[in-house]
Amino acid sequence: MKKAVLIVEDEPNQQMLLTQIVESISKEIVLYTADNAAEAYAILMDHTIDVFLIDIVLDNSARIDASGIQLVEKFRKIPKYMFTPVIFVTSLEDPTLYAYTGLNCLGYIEKPYEIPQVKCLLEKALNFTTIRDKDGSLSFRKEGVWYLVKVKNIIYMEVIKHAMFIHTSNGSVLDIPYLTCKQVLKDDDTGCLVQCNRSTIINRDFVQCVDGPNQYITLQGKAESVTIGKTFKKKIMAEF
Repeated sequence: MKKAVLIVEDEPNQQMLLTQIVESISKEIVLYTADNAAEAYAILMDHTIDVFLIDIVLDNSARIDASGIQLVEKFRKIPKYMFTPVIFVTSLEDPTLYAYTGLNCLGYIEKPYEIPQVKCLLEKALNFTTIRDKDGSLSFRKEGVWYLVKVKNIIYMEVIKHAMFIHTSNGSVLDIPYLTCKQVLKDDDTGCLVQCNRSTIINRDFVQCVDGPNQYITLQGKAESVTIGKTFKKKIMAEF
């Protein structure tokens, strides 16, 4: 599985340099960038990030700013991000005390930083195994009854006429009214579920073939292929 790196840096030149460093390590890395905490949080909620590179100060116009630290404080409360490697970028004199003890930070790089130092820390971070609970479950409520479904048993999910149909490896289909793809992906901590069009979520572990030019995916246990939506093509090709 490809590793995903999120760079959060508000200075364009610094963001570009960090991007070049990450890309020089491996072309297999899925790279995301953001220049503010709100955009970064939206990305980490929509995708599973394996390594974070975060500038502590994201708003240079503010007299006192530590929005990078506040961002990490926020996502550390999400189970799958409790121990995900974080590398802080800083021009502060001594960020180590709080960064290491309070937020389980892997390390920090000081501006102006040395490229070999950044690469060394990134390579170390990329060797970590991100927590992706393969035995994770999703719970659904229908007519007052709660259903618990193991993510590893889900082949795909599709929305049809305001209901989510959940197709599992044992052949059963569970339909949950008014459940959206966005709600499902928000609750998934496994990193297995990927949205491939406006109404369909697939389990990456059941993917047999991804045909980018013809925009379809074939799945084990599903006779018909699944269409890759135009707005999802770039993400799908990066994932696989």
